[in-house]
Amino acid sequence: MRQVLWFLAAVTGCATATEPSVTVDAPPRSNDDAPRIDAPGQDIDAPPACTIMTSNLLMNSAFEMTTTGWMETQIDGEAIVRADGPIAAHTPTMKAWLGGVLGDIGAPAQDALWQDIVIPASTTMIVITGMYDVRTTETSTGTAFDTATLALVTTANAPLEPILAVSNLTPKTTWTAIDHPVTAAVAGMTVRLRMSSSNDFTATSSFYFDSLAVMATFCGP
Repeated sequence: MRQVLWFLAAVTGCATATEPSVTVDAPPRSNDDAPRIDAPGQDIDAPPACTIMTSNLLMNSAFEMTTTGWMETQIDGEAIVRADGPIAAHTPTMKAWLGGVLGDIGAPAQDALWQDIVIPASTTMIVITGMYDVRTTETSTGTAFDTATLALVTTANAPLEPILAVSNLTPKTTWTAIDHPVTAAVAGMTVRLRMSSSNDFTATSSFYFDSLAVMATFCGP
């Protein structure tokens, strides 16, 4: 009887005994698992800051290097960029002189001067400035027989934005300022600044341009 009780006590003690605990160490934490803490006021994903610049994109904008950077279509082989003529250049000594030659009946005398310009993709503002003058021997006060334009066009001469339109009806007596903010969306494009003229077969008009600039504001390196 005492042996039976001893056996039952032994069995009961085995059932209620506490099993030893087992500790499993976690693997070491890598730096990639660490919480990301940015420095105060710092956005590490932000693009690098740029320097806002304003620059004249035209080469030889005052024509002092004759036609360097420019292309021209002449009337009867007469150079457009020149120092001579009835008026002095605005910025000595060279200027662009369009017109001044008689055309034929049904075939006006036409010439052009242009430069292609790469507009930075980050450009936010463009202003075209310069000086122009118009002299004419036409006496009409109601008809534009001779005309000239300054415009921004594509490299295929498709219109982008008119800048200036003049004629024998808008003569001047001195150099006059051009100040034209561009509204056409041309950032990232190659565009053409083009001036052209057309004269009929009676009485001539001359159209002068000088000291031009295409001032672009953009994000520099």
